[in-house]
Amino acid sequence: MKNKKYSEIHPREIANKSNKQNLLDAIQMSLAVESEAVHRNTKVFNTNRYSATAKLFDYEELKSKARSIKEKAIDDLPNLINQLKNVIEQRSGKFFVAKTPKEATDYIKNICIEKKAKLVVKAKSITSEEIGLNHVLEEAGVQVAETDLAEFILQISKEQPSHNVAPAIHQSRERISKLFKDNFNTDLPLETGEELTKFARDILREKFLSADIGISGANCISADTGSILLVESEGNIRLTTHLPATHIAIAGIEKIIHNYKDLAVFIELLAASGTGQSLTSYTNIITPPLQLPLLNLNGREDTHREFHLVLIDNGRMTMRADPVFHEALYCIRCSACMNVCANFQIVGGHAFGGECYTGGIGGAWTAGTTGDVKNARFADLCTGCSRCIPNCPVQINIPGLNTEIKSRIIKEEGGANFQKQFFGNFSKMAKLASTLPGLANKASEFSLSRKMMEKIIGFDSNRSVPKFSEKTLEKAYKEYRNNNAANSNSEIKAI
Repeated sequence: MKNKKYSEIHPREIANKSNKQNLLDAIQMSLAVESEAVHRNTKVFNTNRYSATAKLFDYEELKSKARSIKEKAIDDLPNLINQLKNVIEQRSGKFFVAKTPKEATDYIKNICIEKKAKLVVKAKSITSEEIGLNHVLEEAGVQVAETDLAEFILQISKEQPSHNVAPAIHQSRERISKLFKDNFNTDLPLETGEELTKFARDILREKFLSADIGISGANCISADTGSILLVESEGNIRLTTHLPATHIAIAGIEKIIHNYKDLAVFIELLAASGTGQSLTSYTNIITPPLQLPLLNLNGREDTHREFHLVLIDNGRMTMRADPVFHEALYCIRCSACMNVCANFQIVGGHAFGGECYTGGIGGAWTAGTTGDVKNARFADLCTGCSRCIPNCPVQINIPGLNTEIKSRIIKEEGGANFQKQFFGNFSKMAKLASTLPGLANKASEFSLSRKMMEKIIGFDSNRSVPKFSEKTLEKAYKEYRNNNAANSNSEIKAI
């Protein structure tokens, strides 16, 4: 971003990482603006998760069970989709599978038009972000109110999520306070978390009472009963699904599992791995349509409840057939992998992420749902340390996914660039420089040569360059050995 300070860059400007410069700018922007909040908040998530998982006496067994459930479900996915369709329709619900984002958004938009909806309340859904739902509805004249506090913040700031569980993890209390004051006519101090939450709650309460349609995501869906698991911390999902007469649930096809009883496994793991709780504050299992009286608080005259389940493919079936990327479909979006990742803790998801999906697991999801592996270039930030694997509740080999992404990008671009070749063959370069260490050390001190290194191989000119020793380890050892031999001979002669 020429002529622009990194602190002035909006995250949306550098969200698409197919452009390598966007990735570099995003890293600098995150370091300048978001790093402190991300580091502080991921630390809290980790502390809570370690405490919660330690209390699960069968934690490893639960992880293995969850992995097995997801493996079987993905293997049997076409049959599960058909089974779920029959169950939902038998319950008088509407069922729709969208192959593309446009099919999904058109279907939902048409429901809103048919219902003459002016206001939609929406619970947090990364999948809705994936298909660009808000933009489509707003263009059709439908107001969309994000009711999750973090999503409410992002809607005001016009930013993409930087984390699955806490989409606004990059925002500090001070920045949120300024955001609210800049966008709402208020004289309130808004200095504490409690004041900020109450301010947002008062605004959102009016939205709930006026909403025509409620839209939610889904954590899991059981094919045998059509039941939807929704876990949350704020109670907004319950209001979104209960108050309006029409409820639309959006989910990727990978969210379907075989049995209702298996939801219990994910209730425990989502709470422990996602928010570090024994049980999330609100755990909802909805078997639609709900048998609840209609309140019509907004003056509508709806006479019955209506339920729509919109399942999204958008590359998932292609991922399912992929020998490597199919494993990403096991993800339950708890974000534990992001919280433990050393690089994510520093730069967050606006650098280590794309236009929707973030972190180590976000690479495969970005490649799979966009159909272009180059959009997942942020996978370069994965060092392959494997710290995420034991913390993943479904044991996904996330470093393996990212290694595959890097390999595919290199193949698509016709081979490794000079930077990758340089660091991939660093031992040869170091051996060459070691033959003339004095010259190599001197050259690395010149500002011109440092700028050239930054330009050609991406080595930050502000970083210190390791000095080459005048003696190689081999030469130093030979001298040491010869000296010892000489000393030994001297002692023998003296005797």
